[in-house]
Amino acid sequence: MKFIHTADWHLGVKTNGIDRLSEQRKVLEEILSIANFENVDGVIIAGDIFNTSNPSAEAEELFFDIIEKLSAGGDRFILVLAGNHDDPTRIEAGLPLASKHNIALVGDLTAINQESFNKSSLIRVIETGNGYIKLQKENELVTISYLPYPSEARISEKVESELSYGEKVKKWASVGAGAFSDESFNIFVSHLFMVGSKTRDSEVKVGDIMAVPKDYLPSADYTALGHIHTPQTLGDNIYYSGAITALTVSQKDLGINLIETEGKKLLSVKSIKLKNLVRYEKITASSLDEAKELLSKYDDTDIVELEIVQTAPIESSKLKELKKTFACLSNISLIRNTQESPSYKGQSRRLLSDEELFKNFYKQVRGFEASDDLVEMYNEIRGEENETN
Repeated sequence: MKFIHTADWHLGVKTNGIDRLSEQRKVLEEILSIANFENVDGVIIAGDIFNTSNPSAEAEELFFDIIEKLSAGGDRFILVLAGNHDDPTRIEAGLPLASKHNIALVGDLTAINQESFNKSSLIRVIETGNGYIKLQKENELVTISYLPYPSEARISEKVESELSYGEKVKKWASVGAGAFSDESFNIFVSHLFMVGSKTRDSEVKVGDIMAVPKDYLPSADYTALGHIHTPQTLGDNIYYSGAITALTVSQKDLGINLIETEGKKLLSVKSIKLKNLVRYEKITASSLDEAKELLSKYDDTDIVELEIVQTAPIESSKLKELKKTFACLSNISLIRNTQESPSYKGQSRRLLSDEELFKNFYKQVRGFEASDDLVEMYNEIRGEENETN
């Protein structure tokens, strides 16, 4: 059989106010094309379907539209797992309708009614229980054990409080994994942070206390994880598929995993790179004119973060005009040029006048020259102090 492992869709995300939904629609259509071309039997979506627990109507509409298409009229099994950005109850709300299309929407370990699934599917749900689903296609069996995002609050309600977070996860994960058997290909699915995983700035590092050691996970033939946006492998069979759209400027690798099995054997795991439909980059300019020249090379659909190294003050009206002119511009950061004035180098402070000391100090702190009006005001204040003394 063939399965696609994907995660971290973050539907509805905005980057500095720029809506990414149209881009995400195209990426999901690419995943649909891959599923159809490869004739996959199932799709596992390992959490963070949405970017917020209260997604927009447009984001939800896109989600339900794509999973219905992925299900291929019920002939393909779809597992959707709640991640830390998702509302588990909201994810499960559509289950009565989704299960008719052979789609399992999972927000907890409570067993899903087996009778609600499509019985005429090419790949059939033959058994369900707390934290697991068993599938069959002809004479091949697959057992999927799942653990939705185990937040500290939710997992503490289920497991003894004296245990560490990792130990709680281990105990909770074992519930569904108890259904693993020697006769089936066993898949464990969850959304969590693993010890040893590599992160970029797109993930919020929650600290070692929320990181789970590899040996705390159930022994499975394939472990499908979400939460870390960088595709990677931990050990022989633990995989993060990565995110499907770049959520930060540093993120370049976008992908899904294609899993092929035969009986109990894992034949192959192929990482398929998704197209970077949008250029998401950071550029640095030393002036507004240079910024305009650099920005002109990008399309309106691209996303650009701009740094301007200030050597003189820039009026806010000009920055607003820049953002209005270039639709790709998502953010502007002003960086002070703190280099010393050439006239100050090698000179003794004792040889400088009060005015020169003030000018040099102002430039060092603010990154640009003090205006004539400001220098005049300084001299007036100094003059008043001298008269008083």
